[in-house]
Amino acid sequence: MMKLPQPAALFAILIGSLMFLYWLVMPVVMGSLADSRGYAEDSLGVLASLYAAGTFITTTSSMLWIQRANWVWLIRAGALISIAGFSVVLLDDSFMALALGHFVASLGLGISYAVVMALLGDEKQPARGYALVFFLQIVFGIAVSTLLTQTLEPVQILPTMAATMTGIGLLAMLLAGRLPTSSVKLATPELAELKLPRLPPWPIVLGLLAILLVFIGDAGIWIFLERIGHAEHSTEVGGLLVSVNLAAGAVGSLTAVFLSERWGYLWPMAIAIGLSVLSVAMFSAMGSVSILLAASFVNGWAWNFGAAYRMGLVSKLDRTGRFTVLIPSMQTLGNTLGPLMAGMLIVQGGYVVAFIVTALLWIAAFIAYYPAWRTFKSHDSVSNNA
Repeated sequence: MMKLPQPAALFAILIGSLMFLYWLVMPVVMGSLADSRGYAEDSLGVLASLYAAGTFITTTSSMLWIQRANWVWLIRAGALISIAGFSVVLLDDSFMALALGHFVASLGLGISYAVVMALLGDEKQPARGYALVFFLQIVFGIAVSTLLTQTLEPVQILPTMAATMTGIGLLAMLLAGRLPTSSVKLATPELAELKLPRLPPWPIVLGLLAILLVFIGDAGIWIFLERIGHAEHSTEVGGLLVSVNLAAGAVGSLTAVFLSERWGYLWPMAIAIGLSVLSVAMFSAMGSVSILLAASFVNGWAWNFGAAYRMGLVSKLDRTGRFTVLIPSMQTLGNTLGPLMAGMLIVQGGYVVAFIVTALLWIAAFIAYYPAWRTFKSHDSVSNNA
């Protein structure tokens, strides 16, 4: 059985980080479309949701094909589909073409990203690989979003990013040749168990629901960060909010790594939800630049800090590993629904209404999370007493 070599993991990390770049700069792209083409928030929400929807479809369906197809050719196929989607964006500037291009590009991203996540899952220490992917994504996102807002006019941002993502797709196709063709887990009995049509038990369902609700709220805020800054100040302030949010996300993830399980799984979730609600209260003031920057930092830190514990709880509850693969599905489903919901609320009722609904979603996520945590706690107590 082939053992995954360390260089292959590094190439996978690079592919996953670069292919995910467009989502990380999407607030800037959406802001540029509002400025250059006059799209309202509901239209921008549709575009962002379509980009996330394709990824949701392919990451969810990956349970059916990830262990059956050649990984190298899956990466190349995903990159090629992504290139096709961004080519549509470059060739036609109609809204229909933008919608189609974003959806097709997202399908390709999901295919490649599913392989990257599965490949890193074969590592002896998969958490380290995942952390590197997320960290590099943030680094690339900060750098590119800053460059876009500081050096380009709004009308130039979308074509520049579409061309950039086309180049990244070509690079991914080239780097894919350095990856293994299949998983080292192919011969394990767990693979056969994955075919069983069993539903997850209710504590896992509640844990997954908490992840979904948080991501609906966070994705809605994330996509319109640039618009939040632009509404009261300028495009440059909007871009700065995006960069601060990304930097805070990196700090939040590192905080979770340092804290680990010292405070268990309840208090970190409570802190994350509490600070997230505080962040939208600060955003609602729509006041000085310093308040908006502080709100963006608090929001980004809380989102990424709490994510580690929400995902960790589902993993702890899932004794078989059969349902843990639904975690990225809930993330991408939240990324699909969040921008659509927020865009409609902003157009119909304004930013404050969107902020209130987002806060209620986060509170509902904690309500769903609590009984799931209680189940984990009771099982953990039994195991410790055994």
